[in-house]
Amino acid sequence: MFFELHILQNFAPCNLNRDDSNAPKDCYFGGFRRARISSQCIKRSIRTHSAFKDTIQVAGGDEGVRTKRLVKELTDTIKKTYEKNEGASEIAAKNVLRCLGIGIPDEQKSEYLLYIGKDEIKHFAAIACNDAHWNEMSTPRNVDPLDSKGKKKSEKEKKKELKDSFSKELAKEIANVISKDKQNARSYAADIALFGRMLADDKNMNVDAACQVAHAISTNEVEMKMDFYTAVDDLLPEEESGSDMMGMVEFNSSCYYRYAQINMDILKNNFGFGKDKQSAQKMANEAVIGFLKAAIQAIPTGMQNSTAAHNQPSYIRAVVRSQGAPWSLANAFVHPVRAGRKEGEDLITRSVEKIESYFNSMKEFYGEEAGIDADLIASLGLEGRRKDLSFTELVNGIRTALPGGEK
Repeated sequence: MFFELHILQNFAPCNLNRDDSNAPKDCYFGGFRRARISSQCIKRSIRTHSAFKDTIQVAGGDEGVRTKRLVKELTDTIKKTYEKNEGASEIAAKNVLRCLGIGIPDEQKSEYLLYIGKDEIKHFAAIACNDAHWNEMSTPRNVDPLDSKGKKKSEKEKKKELKDSFSKELAKEIANVISKDKQNARSYAADIALFGRMLADDKNMNVDAACQVAHAISTNEVEMKMDFYTAVDDLLPEEESGSDMMGMVEFNSSCYYRYAQINMDILKNNFGFGKDKQSAQKMANEAVIGFLKAAIQAIPTGMQNSTAAHNQPSYIRAVVRSQGAPWSLANAFVHPVRAGRKEGEDLITRSVEKIESYFNSMKEFYGEEAGIDADLIASLGLEGRRKDLSFTELVNGIRTALPGGEK
């Protein structure tokens, strides 16, 4: 079963997601230049939004953090929860990462960003502070940088040697906190269950992502514009004139098509460890609702202090399908939308017309193979349209349409 989300969102002049030259990200689609917001930017906006966090917390779920600073977080947790001293707490925190085979090149940060559930952090601390493990975990660990022949060891060799220095029982207990082994692993944090986790050092710690998020692209052809600005010193002497700072910022204004889909079977499986099927399904449903609310409300933060582009979606289509493949409707905009000068010829209205026409063509072509169980539309009452659902009605409708929802 799949849950799909299609959104049309028109932004005033802004620069929400910049490239390495500080220009708004863009791409070519259908042979035309389009404005673009990366999927990574959208996903971070969703998982950090209060609507997602609040929904998950009310449902009793866990949330994750993506960080290189797990040593400090673990040190603080061990010190505060188990009243260990600072030095021993930090040694134990580092040894947790070493048990997992993760390097700590600068003694404070891990070698890469780790996506860890807050509940997983608590369980790492509990294992480290267990009376049976504390002496081993609070003992400093080092390796000789040279092998028996005097040759410099690789980072991979040093990490393996450190990992192997711990007892097998302890290493297994630490690994089982984030293992894919269904008999031992805990349920994943909601955002990890949705967006997945990948650790290059141990594939057994990886989590299959239930959610796929597309890059948002403009339905219209885009032209980048420049804002030349100057800044005047407030304490500039009266006899002097001119500015003390100047520069240029690029921006654009576009109507974006946004698409995301969630594989409900994978999501339920990611919540299934240690839970009965009904509880896992309930948590999966709540994760979808949290995702839906946050996806509609979350807006990237790039240059918002300069542009205040807080433009909410004008059109939202949510689909639940029990069979068939999910559909992106991006090809509705292979040929870009162009606004006219008359009433009802704006970018939003014309984009809605194109996406609905394309969706209806897809339904006609695939027929019963589409497997659509629910097709709900919420909009801001655009010119000439029938009355669509409100935001609240859309959320309640999807909650009912999901497996186990109240009919």
